Amino acid sequence: MPGSAGEFMWAGYAGTFFWVDPQEEIVGVYMTQAPSPIRAYYRKMFKALVYQALVD
Repeated sequence: MPGSAGEFMWAGYAGTFFWVDPQEEIVGVYMTQAPSPIRAYYRKMFKALVYQALVD
């Protein structure tokens, strides 16, 4: 999974998720209601898509 040293995150029970990456100056917030095992897949996909969109 993409990320940087020093990042922190929180994942809620029903699918909500946020993370902060101070090194890249990114804050990601993902709000959904998906109380099933598939929610972890969408959290990872959301984070990966954000990092893929970065341009150095």
